[in-house]
Amino acid sequence: MVNNSAYHRNAWFELCRRYGIELTTADYYEKIHARSNDKIVPNLFGKEVDDAFIRRIQHEKETLYQDSFRPVMCETAGLTALLTELHNAGIPCAAASNSPKTNVDFVLDGLNLRRFFKTIIDREQVAVGKPNPEMLFQSAAAMGLPQQRCLVFEDSASGFAAARNAGMPYIAIIGGTDPSELHEAYDAKMHCVDFTRLTIHDVAKCLNGQSR
Repeated sequence: MVNNSAYHRNAWFELCRRYGIELTTADYYEKIHARSNDKIVPNLFGKEVDDAFIRRIQHEKETLYQDSFRPVMCETAGLTALLTELHNAGIPCAAASNSPKTNVDFVLDGLNLRRFFKTIIDREQVAVGKPNPEMLFQSAAAMGLPQQRCLVFEDSASGFAAARNAGMPYIAIIGGTDPSELHEAYDAKMHCVDFTRLTIHDVAKCLNGQSR
């Protein structure tokens, strides 16, 4: 929905600086990138940290992220237009994110997108985040749809894998994807920089097994 990867990355580097943790680019990809906070915090601070500590660090990091991203936050181009077209056609949509609820709410409410989604699943509602497909299965069930009739839009390696693991066709939105992860979208039905050229007809084609 948004191109915010750089702001998350900068927030983790700033948090590590505050705690005296040396974090290199290699460390970032090994310990943080494409992982949820419940995995990241033990990677940085040690495996024995408790849930209360993880929640405290998560709050501190997400505050850093939101404070830096809020002034420039905007949707990935074309998103509202596509969601409006789907909504007007009576096609249900779900949001499923590895982010904690506070970040999901931050984006959905900050960009007035909540109205388009029949169900919203965040990392705190599932036992395991992406690439595990649990949240995609939950989304399908909440919409009353079989998994093969769901089309996923994803922008990261963990998301591509989650769609694959769920047996759901997906479209890769690659404008903000880390270049090192693009090869992971090898079986996407489409590769699009953003949503501007996507229509309801493209959605139908992808669900019917066609690629572009």
